[in-house]
Amino acid sequence: MKNYLLAFFGGKKTEEEHTEDKQKLVDSVHAARQEWQAAQTYFENVSEPELVDYAIYKLETARRKYMYLLNLAKKEGLENKRVLFENKEAAQS
Repeated sequence: MKNYLLAFFGGKKTEEEHTEDKQKLVDSVHAARQEWQAAQTYFENVSEPELVDYAIYKLETARRKYMYLLNLAKKEGLENKRVLFENKEAAQS
């Protein structure tokens, strides 16, 4: 709520808050990547024909979420090599 009010009224964030936001974004990228990997595993192991469409939807949703967050991290200027390296791995798979 505090960050929302500061943003709404044009307040500036402290360096600590900015660093915390960046860390949250990096954590979100990592969580989204894990979600995507879990969706891939689910898709590869689904055996019920009724669940194939759901598995495809889940896989594509997770992929798009990961790519969105990764692009957002890049726009924010995050230079975390691990995040960028994971993007190259994901693009190859």
